[in-house]
Amino acid sequence: MLKLSLVALFIFSLAWRSTPTACRQTNASQNVQQIIAKQLQSYMDLKTHPCDNFYQYACGNWQIQQQEQHSPRDGQRVMDRAPFHGQLIPSDTLGLIDQSVNRKLESVLRRRNKSSSEIDSTILEQMRRYYRSCKRLRPYNIKKFLLILSPSNGTQWPSAGRGWRPERFDWILTLGRLRLHGLNGVLVREDVLPRWDDSRTYCIYVNKPSRQETLPMGEGAVIELLLDIGQTKRTANALGRLVNDFEQKLHRLQELEDDELGAREMQLGYLETYLPQLRWLSFMRQVRTDIELDLHSTLIIENIPYLRALSDLMNSEEPETVCSYIMLKWLTFLKEQGPAHISRSECVASLRRAMPLASSWLVGQQFSHPDSESDVRSLFQRLKARFTQILAENRLRLSSPLLLILHQKLRAVHLQLGFFQPDEAENLQQYHVNIDLSGHSFYGNQLFLLRKRVEANHNLVFMNSTNSSNSDVSYLAENWQASNSSPLYVRPRNLVLVPHGLLQMPIWHRNISDLQQHAVIGFALAHELAHGFDITGMDYDALGNIMGPIEEIGANKHFRQGFNCLQQQMGTGPNWIDEKLADFVALRLSYESFFGLRADIKGRDPLMPQFSQRQLFFISFAQFFCGKTPLLSQGSQSETHLKHAVNELRVIQTLGNFQEFSTEFGCDKKSKMQTSHRCRLW
Repeated sequence: MLKLSLVALFIFSLAWRSTPTACRQTNASQNVQQIIAKQLQSYMDLKTHPCDNFYQYACGNWQIQQQEQHSPRDGQRVMDRAPFHGQLIPSDTLGLIDQSVNRKLESVLRRRNKSSSEIDSTILEQMRRYYRSCKRLRPYNIKKFLLILSPSNGTQWPSAGRGWRPERFDWILTLGRLRLHGLNGVLVREDVLPRWDDSRTYCIYVNKPSRQETLPMGEGAVIELLLDIGQTKRTANALGRLVNDFEQKLHRLQELEDDELGAREMQLGYLETYLPQLRWLSFMRQVRTDIELDLHSTLIIENIPYLRALSDLMNSEEPETVCSYIMLKWLTFLKEQGPAHISRSECVASLRRAMPLASSWLVGQQFSHPDSESDVRSLFQRLKARFTQILAENRLRLSSPLLLILHQKLRAVHLQLGFFQPDEAENLQQYHVNIDLSGHSFYGNQLFLLRKRVEANHNLVFMNSTNSSNSDVSYLAENWQASNSSPLYVRPRNLVLVPHGLLQMPIWHRNISDLQQHAVIGFALAHELAHGFDITGMDYDALGNIMGPIEEIGANKHFRQGFNCLQQQMGTGPNWIDEKLADFVALRLSYESFFGLRADIKGRDPLMPQFSQRQLFFISFAQFFCGKTPLLSQGSQSETHLKHAVNELRVIQTLGNFQEFSTEFGCDKKSKMQTSHRCRLW
């Protein structure tokens, strides 16, 4: 089992210190590879034929293994088996990684050792206070947020007490007040992002919410939330119907297309005249309470027809319905930020969401290792080198100027390990200088930290471009993705960002084999690299500005053929196509980076002689996606795959599109693991 294997690895690491230097590398490498081999075989379901469902073949026993690791042995208490009690069984491999990170952070937060510097001590103490305030919750009651923060001056929430005054409710002021505390994408979106034409500077963007953000919650979910905050069943049912009807009307506004002029840049003062019904000055005065608004400052506004129609909709609805809708979205947001339940593991996970900058710094302190980072950078350079060769092959028959633009962009793409560069500690200190949390007030801590994130995000608008570096990713802190260990691609920075927490077992160890490195983390790196060259990524040039060659490349008939092929393979929407394209490109990059110069590799791993090297590569790749998913029956047809988990789909579709997989496992043309038409762009 993986847990026992990791314990064995820890014990081995202690003994390693007393081992003669000449023996260390060999012994460590053999030990780690034994662990990987045991794990790989324990997850497999060998009763399934690889050409029928390779995900089931590679991952069929993953969930069984996890259940065994989280269940008590005979005669043992659960707490003896799971000292980090209260945790859920991870849903996938990244869940395992995050669980390991949370354990490590929790142990650091509980220790009382002295920090290496005053800065470290200050940040750690604030993190400990948040963690203690979370653990003291009995129970977690999101209604208390409604009592602390009212919708606007002179009225309370309609469901939180007796202070509801409909004549004093102002939906713009309410949205601005909640925007200051992190809520976004409710009725409107307001973001601080790098400028489209100069990624070194920042600008405020105003837009309609995404289609996903306006999807109705559903009457049942609305009623459940209202019951959670103490409403009677009768009131909840009546209000649930009203809110659901409003959601349907709001969602239909998504059908309004932007006008011919598209996005427009204008001064804040002029927007108040151009679109007076939006009352954007009132909104911004709630968000920027610390400064006097500059009416000459600029913002970029999109989808004006939607914003006008939204104002009309607000005027036609009862204040209680609108206010209740905003309140329910606010409560949903708060539930996502806070702990799912009160336990040590959930409080650490909530801490990582609430204090992403501090948590990212602490993860780096615990998991960074110079040798591992050097190896990962070397692997990334090999992937870039292979991608350079693929571009040079010019399958799309692009013109020389277009090829030059793509090569320039590829050279600009760089890797960053961790969310902070070594010289950015001062920025971290500055961010936390005015944070003073309480160990007894979780609700107050949560609102304070949410507000701090939004304020810091908006302060970027006033930064001089000469003071911001291309590696700066602080604008991501508001909807931070550092609360997990998943890598990401930052388009305006041409940056592949890998959290330090990812660089641990079972995904990474510097002594795993080259094959394992390429099949697992090599694929993850290549996937993020490929996002710079997907349908959305090609909009960005080598400087990170939205001036890329997508229109010229999109006019190419060979590109259109590949793009149409992707569209036809069970899915719609640009995000879906970007992910599929990144998977297809990443598998080829990682596979060819390893086997491209080793075409004569025919030997077998002595620990798993039943598999060829190429078979092991595909099995290792698939196991990166193992997780808790419904199992497909042997008779399942390809069209039923959409009913199952995304991870399963990704494995089946990516390998089904890769000829080398079918060749290696001997899959005939009629097998379920072969697509009717293979798609390829690059």
